[in-house]
Amino acid sequence: MSNILLIHIGMPKTGTTALQNFLLINNDKLEKYGWCYPILNDGQAGELERLELSDIKKSGNGCWLYRDWILNNLKSEWDKGMEIALRHLDNKNVIISAEDIYDYGMEKFITDAKEKYKNIKVMVYLRRQDRAIESRYSQWIKSQNECSTFEEFIDSDTVPKDWLRYALRLDLISRIIGKENLIVRIYEKQQLAGNDIITDFLSAFGIPLDQDKWKKGERGNFSLRGNYLEISRLINSTQKVDSILESRDGIWSWSDWDVRNAFQDVCEKLSCSFGGDRGESAFFTSDGRKEFLEKFASDNERIAREYLHREDGILFYDERMDYPILEINQSSNFEADMIRVFTAMIYAQEQRFRHLLEIKSNEIIGRLFVKEALRRSKNRQLLFWGAGHNCRRLLDMVGGVEGTFIVDNDVSKRGRCLYGVQVKYAGDIAVWEDYFVAVTCEETAEIEEQLRSLGFKKEEDYILMREYDL
Repeated sequence: MSNILLIHIGMPKTGTTALQNFLLINNDKLEKYGWCYPILNDGQAGELERLELSDIKKSGNGCWLYRDWILNNLKSEWDKGMEIALRHLDNKNVIISAEDIYDYGMEKFITDAKEKYKNIKVMVYLRRQDRAIESRYSQWIKSQNECSTFEEFIDSDTVPKDWLRYALRLDLISRIIGKENLIVRIYEKQQLAGNDIITDFLSAFGIPLDQDKWKKGERGNFSLRGNYLEISRLINSTQKVDSILESRDGIWSWSDWDVRNAFQDVCEKLSCSFGGDRGESAFFTSDGRKEFLEKFASDNERIAREYLHREDGILFYDERMDYPILEINQSSNFEADMIRVFTAMIYAQEQRFRHLLEIKSNEIIGRLFVKEALRRSKNRQLLFWGAGHNCRRLLDMVGGVEGTFIVDNDVSKRGRCLYGVQVKYAGDIAVWEDYFVAVTCEETAEIEEQLRSLGFKKEEDYILMREYDL
């Protein structure tokens, strides 16, 4: 058990996404230095199939372990993932990186990993608290539908309790794995080896970063700049009024993340082109920044002395307090309302378009279903089974089908007509062999059993509408 299982806890806004992308695409290079960053389905058929490459890029190769064990309490799935990691540990050191561990379930994750494998090290990057929360606020506006002001954000329950109390988190990890197995790094340009998160991470394990040999990863999360951050916040605020603006006829609603993400993509692209080179967003005044950091001064000093062995007790070297507050054209109430109105109009139009597209798509599928039923019926008469909503919807799509009728087990529906098609009671059918059945009901188990008792075979004597995505 000499090989190391390294758990990289990606504290939010410390270059985690860029680092994970780099490790993923350079796994073959890592192995030359005795390390690996395995995809935890290990390419084996049927194992963890729902874990996609995009998940690993966004949240690390440990994201699945985290979600299914901490969030979903699926121990069997956790065991499968750890078995894959343990197989790699037979002949090399293994890196597991999971971004969400820092916020939720960190103690459980590390404790359970420790039960599986003893030689564990944990690596954590710390960022100065004021810059960390400013960056997180910007990211939440961009990707988490945040619409509060910065002042409201830092006073709300949105940020997990004690998120910035780094000493509490480090002490917790130390109790589980031992202080000697905790690697604390500072996410500050002047404290990163090579002024870069990737170079710093590799250097901690003696791995050189030769630019000619390593592949370049995708860029990390891009921050919105200037006016586009405020426009995005106002768009988000509009989406918070679902109950007020939802259409009464159910045609459209605000719970459409595809449209919301399209807004964010537009803001990001325009920000890249027109946002200017304004650096990271800053929201604290100089006095407000000093007051905020004072809350963490004693904890930071203790971390510097106990975990980094710095006699001077200085954790962060950057002493700057006068970051320029984000310069945006503060909108008037009228301008803000205009953004909200046009956002609402775009949402409504998009949802109505999708509704019409769905109707047209269903109509095409409905016609194909009836055409297929008629093709299979050969010389037999086509019979629709079920005089309910689905049958009415199908006949509405296709405009009725000549020479057919509907059968139902409900005797009270005998003699009715749907779109000119007569409904008969199933008990009145004398010679079933004369018919080919298209079952329109959603629940078909009982009907299929009834058809099988009549000697009918699926696909040969009957088909199911629900299997045609209608």
